[in-house]
Amino acid sequence: MSVTQLVQQQPCTRVAQQTSSIPVHIPDMFVLFLSGAPELNPHYEVVRNDSEAWICNECSFDKRSERILKKTGFSYFCSIAAPDALPEELRTVCDWGNWVFPFDDEFDNGGLKDDPERAQELVDRLLAGMVDNEEPSTYEENSLVRVHNSIWDRIRRASPPGVRHRFAKAMTDYCNGSIEQVRACSSGQASSMEAMLAMRRKSVGASPLFALVEYAHKLNLPDFVFETWSIKEVERIGNDLVLLQNDILSYCKEEKEGVAHNLVATCRHSGMSAQMAFNYVGNMLVSRYRDWYLALAELPSWGEQIDYEVQEYIRGVTNVVRANLNWSFHSRRYFGKASEAIRETRRVTVQSQIADIRLNM
Repeated sequence: MSVTQLVQQQPCTRVAQQTSSIPVHIPDMFVLFLSGAPELNPHYEVVRNDSEAWICNECSFDKRSERILKKTGFSYFCSIAAPDALPEELRTVCDWGNWVFPFDDEFDNGGLKDDPERAQELVDRLLAGMVDNEEPSTYEENSLVRVHNSIWDRIRRASPPGVRHRFAKAMTDYCNGSIEQVRACSSGQASSMEAMLAMRRKSVGASPLFALVEYAHKLNLPDFVFETWSIKEVERIGNDLVLLQNDILSYCKEEKEGVAHNLVATCRHSGMSAQMAFNYVGNMLVSRYRDWYLALAELPSWGEQIDYEVQEYIRGVTNVVRANLNWSFHSRRYFGKASEAIRETRRVTVQSQIADIRLNM
């Protein structure tokens, strides 16, 4: 029986809460091309400090928000994703990374999580500033929109048309996915695994990073490269790997916050035990590893110069996936001070639900 057939119609915002907890093992994700230590941009420390100070000032963060931003440490992610970027370009990528978390949290567990109208207003204002041949406004009242306008202006001025187009499209998809997420949760309707996967592919926010790495490493690939099956597969698989990693590693945090737009949560709502749910999503990762190698085996050749940049682009997608995995344990966002121990043991504790109790009877 498929997960879709198992899904019960439960409110999207309702996550089963039990007083008891149970241990589960998460999949080993440091495998194949994701094993080994990541390469870190040598400008990481300086750029991180500058980027965090800038966004805290621009958004008038209070002390608590500053602590959360620094604890999240997304510049570490960006410095793995773009290890060869010069300081100016790395700064733009880090600014986007430090912007996206407070922006995304508004839709996940903030003031917009069940307010589709206000969420749509924010998205409309953000996307209105991304007109290709127009300078975005620096007088925007909303600080998150104003920060993104600055980031977009830097990308717009320094990138070829293809990179600008891909970043703008990826941001549009990401924002639309966030709106879908808010609408689904505010309506109280559960999603099938297929519907949740389609929504998470957009709302996870990985695709803008692929274009940001293009910008940061000064790539200039012709548009026709991105129309080939192999490159589309590389992007799909890279995006899926990020979201599957994320939903496994963020589950404990999101369970406590009552966040239900998570593939592990969807599996558990369908009637799976906790360990079965983690194993199921882990098997989805394994299938993507296989698809990755199949896509690379079918990669065409366009001549030495284009082939070199194609390999750099694929390396960039790989680095985004690698960055997400390593950052998830480096940051304290998901596991706090227990990150190193959890990475070593792969053991986490989740709240028990009816399926877990039945399994142990």
